Amino acid sequence: MAPAMTVLAAWSAAKPGPLWLIDPDRLPLGRYQAAAEAYLSAGGQWALVGTSFAAYADLHSWCCEANRLTPLPLVLFPGSLTQLSPAVAAVLFLFLASGRNPHYLIGAHVEAAPLLHRWQMEVIPTTYILTGERPRAVHYITQTQPIPPDKPELLQATALAGQLLGQKVVYVDAGSGADAACPPEGIAAIRAVCSGPLLVGGGIRDPETAAALLSAGATFTVIGTAAEKYPFSRQAWEAFFSVCIP
Repeated sequence: MAPAMTVLAAWSAAKPGPLWLIDPDRLPLGRYQAAAEAYLSAGGQWALVGTSFAAYADLHSWCCEANRLTPLPLVLFPGSLTQLSPAVAAVLFLFLASGRNPHYLIGAHVEAAPLLHRWQMEVIPTTYILTGERPRAVHYITQTQPIPPDKPELLQATALAGQLLGQKVVYVDAGSGADAACPPEGIAAIRAVCSGPLLVGGGIRDPETAAALLSAGATFTVIGTAAEKYPFSRQAWEAFFSVCIP
């Protein structure tokens, strides 16, 4: 029997489109099953799970129960070591390249590595780039400054540095609830030098914004806050999937 495809391999071959980001603090398990089924039925194949600051949810317990409720594969987008869990398909090993806080450049990785090795998880080395006009929760928690969104050359150089260091994925994030998404020019600049999966999140509230980012080279447009507010129905998700690049 052929080995199962890894999440990274599947993402590398995936058709560009939306990717759901779940904050367990904002999506109780009582509402999760219906929300996940709507996403799956519209074409969703994976979901990110994690948050900058988990105030209420036990993320491991949440993921265990979510796995019992639906077959949707979860990929961990951890905000801290307390959010690590083996109850996911893979974990993004985040290298916060836009900041200069040593904890998020190597400190947290050293602390997490023994657990991830013990659990034999799929670990996806990810260049994580924060951008935006003003700080969001993720900037406060990480004590880092965002790269100005009107500086595509800085976004490009940062992503390229991550690629040269061996990172496999780039994730550009304006932060949860951002006023605006990263401009397509910045995404196009990154795509010009990086060939792997490119995730773009923050400030994406409508299919038109998602379409512009996909056209610029994004692999996935990460939809979090917008999905929390409704929660999305199948029809709402289909509107985002309808702008996918063929």
